[in-house]
Amino acid sequence: MAPLSKDVVIIGSGPAGSAYARLIRRDWPEARILMVEAGPQILPQTGAHLDNIADLEERGALEVLAQGGDRSPRTPINKEEWEARRAGGFDASQLRRSGLFIANDADPAENLFAGFSAANVGGMGTKWSTGTPTPSRAERVPFIAADAMEAAIATAETLLGTNKDPRAGDPTAIAMRERLGAVFNAGRTPDRFVQPMPLAATPTPEGLRYHGTDVVLGPMVNEPAESFTILAETACRRIVHEGGTVTGVELGKPGSDETWFVAAGTVIVACDSLHSPQLLHASGIRPAALGRYLNDHYIISQICELQTDVPMRAMSWIPAADDFPFSVTIAPASLNTMPLSPDFTGQPVGMGFFVPGDISPDNRVVFDDNRLDWMGLPAISIQWRQSDGDKARLETAKAKARGIAEIIGRPAPGFATIVLPVGSSLHYQGSIRMGETDDGTSVCDRNSRVWGFDNLYVAGNGVIPTVTATNPTLYSLALASFGAAQIAQARRTL
Repeated sequence: MAPLSKDVVIIGSGPAGSAYARLIRRDWPEARILMVEAGPQILPQTGAHLDNIADLEERGALEVLAQGGDRSPRTPINKEEWEARRAGGFDASQLRRSGLFIANDADPAENLFAGFSAANVGGMGTKWSTGTPTPSRAERVPFIAADAMEAAIATAETLLGTNKDPRAGDPTAIAMRERLGAVFNAGRTPDRFVQPMPLAATPTPEGLRYHGTDVVLGPMVNEPAESFTILAETACRRIVHEGGTVTGVELGKPGSDETWFVAAGTVIVACDSLHSPQLLHASGIRPAALGRYLNDHYIISQICELQTDVPMRAMSWIPAADDFPFSVTIAPASLNTMPLSPDFTGQPVGMGFFVPGDISPDNRVVFDDNRLDWMGLPAISIQWRQSDGDKARLETAKAKARGIAEIIGRPAPGFATIVLPVGSSLHYQGSIRMGETDDGTSVCDRNSRVWGFDNLYVAGNGVIPTVTATNPTLYSLALASFGAAQIAQARRTL
């Protein structure tokens, strides 16, 4: 069992929680830090990325272990579902992704929210795409100064080990980017030109080595237990507080009623955009905006056909810009299990076209105090409804996706342009959003400190309050750097 007193307790071991730990350690070397993770340690390397495991059967088994309460294997897509996807209809296999799904009972073509959360040491850092593109100016928090945000983004890139061109020299990708750039680069600043997709990855002779939270934590994984401990397979049942001050946390083992108390000088809740508001609710911390304003960007999936003698290996990115509020990822696609049209003769290329969604307080996480989940916390569900603006934006984006496919080569014959269920990006945001003032529309301030508390912080994609299309991991780690700096400065002097 962990020592019963810590300077900092972090709930959740994903990228944002790990960023807090690393930055607090940098600025407060003597801090005693405890990290609490509901899921198991699934790899010998703390928080390592699962995609570095070459054996697909071994990787699949570990992904099941990382799923949290539901550890049933994923059922592969069947022929009927492939045909539905190709035709642009609803494909039920989209609801069988490994992990914990939360979906409301609604028309799946319009109002379904489908997402999952990892529960293992490293959190989603063991499974994420490693994409680290920078948010556009329009996507950034308006009440954080531009120079401060630029510095925070640089810090986040260092923590994640971002490589701006991880597969440099790919001639086919370079030629494709030139074609796309001729259409999109005019009027943009160079940082928003069509470019390689930045990845948190290191090139090796065997291919890319993907970065998990092992890279974010760095040397902390080898610290003595009295300095830094990760307590796996342990749920935080309640944050204990009085008069705006957190005094500690109540912990327990999933499936057991036994609990124990750990005193804490500061608590950081970093257990994803769905479970962070859940824990605050369970702890009686219930600002009006908690769980509301849940937001995500939609994904339009477009399969393209590229005619080339040299297969493309690199990923590319069309960034969001002032006149283009979308973020587009283009990468080689594997269609080995899909029935192909006889005239499909080129290289398959996948396009993920991220489309921003309107923010509404009615799109929210809902808590059921009469039903407990596998961690012993109030069960959660999602209320989501697509807006008229979302529908119009998606139609515009579909047309643009098909136009980009024509520049790449052509839309792949036999494949429709489809919209995945919202939540499929795993980029949901806003449920613990930050605000400039405590006016009831936010949960925390610009430093991610919960309103009304002096030592309680939240972390992760959920703090992002803006409309976005760009992958948010880099962004959320940049925002975490403000809170980590404030904690180290305030608590070290006590």
